[in-house]
Amino acid sequence: MAHVNVLLRRFQITHNLSLDGVLDILNSKNMTDAGPLDLIDDDNNDVEEGVDKQTRGKLGLDLPGSMPNCGRPIIQTKSLRIAPTGRSFVAATTEGVLVYSVDESFIFDPTDLDINVTPEAVEEALRENQTSKALILSLLLNEDSFIKNCIFSVSPADIPAVATSIPYKYIQRLVEALADLLENCPHLEFILRWCQELCKAHGNSIQQNSRNLLPSLKSLQKAITRIHQDLADTCSSNEYMLRYLCSSGAKK
Repeated sequence: MAHVNVLLRRFQITHNLSLDGVLDILNSKNMTDAGPLDLIDDDNNDVEEGVDKQTRGKLGLDLPGSMPNCGRPIIQTKSLRIAPTGRSFVAATTEGVLVYSVDESFIFDPTDLDINVTPEAVEEALRENQTSKALILSLLLNEDSFIKNCIFSVSPADIPAVATSIPYKYIQRLVEALADLLENCPHLEFILRWCQELCKAHGNSIQQNSRNLLPSLKSLQKAITRIHQDLADTCSSNEYMLRYLCSSGAKK
């Protein structure tokens, strides 16, 4: 029984027009029933030797003194691997290693990630009271539990200095962690202080790249709005209760 393969989606792996196979719209005058005219093998040699024997060497560069044209490099995908979670995959291409993920918080940093970036290194930095280093290492690891633990390890007085030391490329992940903490932890003033100092330290960068940070900023705004509404309802109910108690006590 023959297997039928169905193309569900295509991913463009490069925009480099100097490579072959990148253009979506080809020149129709060079198209024939047998395919692109430039790729038809009209060599008299019976031995097939690939693209080097095709007519690319005749594309106007066979004039006296011109360099022979052996064709443009071809973009290819050599290997593809899917993560066990099913939410990301990596492709090894002739343009390099490309990582695709459906998670907005996904961070892959092959430049800074090395054998020294480990959970043990985070714990050692915390023991030495190097909170800024520990937080950056946890952001490199992209482990939620380590990031939140490092956030709480910073004293309120040191929040401005630590917030300034965080590289901009990790701001989105840090904002997402703060938004989640606002939803699930009771340390309201501490987390709001973090949000305030982070905006002070990176306000210009956040404003210039607001489109990229929009999902995480919306999550943070939603959490702050919900807490504000809860506090407003609590304060209003307490105010009316105090008024009732004062009025009832005055009548007696």
